[in-house]
Amino acid sequence: MKKFTLYILTAFSLMGLTTSCNDFGDVNNDPMNLNPGVVDYKMEFTQVQAQICGSDWDVWRNGCIYTANMIQHTATVDWVYGSFYTWSDQYSGAYWTGFYSGGRAAIRNIIDVMNNWEGNPAYENEYQMCRIMKAYMFQNMTDLYGDVPYSEAGQGYSTNPIPYPKYDTQESIYNDLLKELDEAQAALSTSASNTIGAADVIYGGDATKWKKFANSLMLRVAMRLTKVAPDKAKTWVAKAVANGLFVSNDDNAIVRHANGSPSDDSAEPYGKVFSSLDTQAFFISETFIEILKDDPRLPLIATVCTKDPKPGWGDADFDLGDNASDKQKGMPVGYDSKGGDWDISKAPGYPGDDWRKTYSVPNRTVYARPDSPSMLVTHAGNLLLLADAVKRGLYTGDAENLYKEGVTAAMKQFSYYEKATTTITDAEIAAYLDANPLNADTEKALEQINTEYYIHTFCNEYEAFANWRRTGYPKLTPSQNAASYPNNVTNGEIPRRFIYPTSEITANPVNYNDAVKRLSGGDKMTSRVWWDKQ
Repeated sequence: MKKFTLYILTAFSLMGLTTSCNDFGDVNNDPMNLNPGVVDYKMEFTQVQAQICGSDWDVWRNGCIYTANMIQHTATVDWVYGSFYTWSDQYSGAYWTGFYSGGRAAIRNIIDVMNNWEGNPAYENEYQMCRIMKAYMFQNMTDLYGDVPYSEAGQGYSTNPIPYPKYDTQESIYNDLLKELDEAQAALSTSASNTIGAADVIYGGDATKWKKFANSLMLRVAMRLTKVAPDKAKTWVAKAVANGLFVSNDDNAIVRHANGSPSDDSAEPYGKVFSSLDTQAFFISETFIEILKDDPRLPLIATVCTKDPKPGWGDADFDLGDNASDKQKGMPVGYDSKGGDWDISKAPGYPGDDWRKTYSVPNRTVYARPDSPSMLVTHAGNLLLLADAVKRGLYTGDAENLYKEGVTAAMKQFSYYEKATTTITDAEIAAYLDANPLNADTEKALEQINTEYYIHTFCNEYEAFANWRRTGYPKLTPSQNAASYPNNVTNGEIPRRFIYPTSEITANPVNYNDAVKRLSGGDKMTSRVWWDKQ
């Protein structure tokens, strides 16, 4: 697994060299773009894979400070934005700026690779892999913001540059994502020679697994349409299944970060934030702890630091904590540490001045590590989505078996966290399923299935946020006193989307204004994206 770190660091080093500005070299080389004949596009491909799961830039802001707190996987008293639904342009726009532009710019870079590999027989399979990764990133982008630049995105430095890209409607983006994934999986050849090799840090160039990845992502895209276009969702769920989904956890789309370091982008981004950048800011919420009560996953998700949680990764005092289930205590949502009306000391059951050593934090042998894996799309997630589809009449199958198999796969997936101090036994899984059979009532069954999905997508917060908006499960109570908190922008309601970066107002005003007009409530955190039909 050391190859991962080597390829990632080499990719970033190479890109840094080829995009830097200086007074030497060929003046015909564009210093703002990767120049053909100069860069190894396989390294750029690797760089995109390192960024596809996010980096500390967007994950710290959109993922941790906002989304994980908004949907109450975590709670915090140090960051008010996601706890009280206030707005920060930089934090709200972090995914946008991080993936479209800036030093990482994974969307721009994947389009650059595609422009150079399209039509080249030596990279036919690799081109299809790029289409799949592009679809993954754009689904996140449009789910977070709504209508976004898509068909004209990433072309600012192309042969025919488009400096002011239009915002495609989310409906048209979703239609194209489905088309792209279906075409890419069909075009992947399992008999073609493996050109990309170890530069593909997800599957090592295995076309069979990439096909399953495309189809599994297709299922996710299709299921996002259950409220707004159920007939289309039904058609594409059937196609995804017929094409071939993951068949076990071994097929999961995972970015592994073995030997990942918090000093660079080789780290798992949530693990980097939790273990190094912001070690005592994020606690497991009271809501999440209550959901996990009597769940064998609780000691794998939460721990209580027996010492001060502030020391970071590599520090001699970095505390792994006590992960015994009976020691876990969730932090109430809707408090800060400013000493005023919302101070944590006023929370019911306040444990006293040692509260940072009393409330649970993300487990430091599982999630709060820079060398943990990032789960992109999983077999367990597929099974739970299919169980959901059955209960909605969008797929023919045994919902109860799919639910059981999904929960089982989700629990067994913890084996991929090599440093985890506990494991879940088959007996524990069986006991949990016996105690939590799928309810015969359709709505209660959907609540069970999607609550399991919520548990499963901890530290995949963009997906967790999207599925919560799609289903309404688990049922969440908005943050206490949010409506009266200074600068609250949602009237106390949990946000439904992120606001476009204000830079778009001046940089791309015509297309920005067209997109805002299509939002029922304007460019607000309470407006709903197209598929989030009320």
